[in-house]
Amino acid sequence: MTSKLGIFSIIAGLVLGLFSLLANFMGTAGFISTMTISSFFEGITGALLDRISSDTVYNTLYSFFYEIHFAWILIGLGIILAVIGAVINKD
Repeated sequence: MTSKLGIFSIIAGLVLGLFSLLANFMGTAGFISTMTISSFFEGITGALLDRISSDTVYNTLYSFFYEIHFAWILIGLGIILAVIGAVINKD
């Protein structure tokens, strides 16, 4: 199951990244071209970032939630799940 989720996540990330590149190329400012994790969890991430006092952790989480495109997160998650699924191999 994890390898299937991994492959699906990689495909979803690649498709989302492709649509984002096309939107940027065509000059349209759609929601896909600026989609980050913060667009899904705005309230939770704001409360989480307000409670963290360490600057290093704050900067890391800020870049993860606000600067890294959601497609890259899906691709990374998909690779991790595919590797776990390949190691477990109980599908």
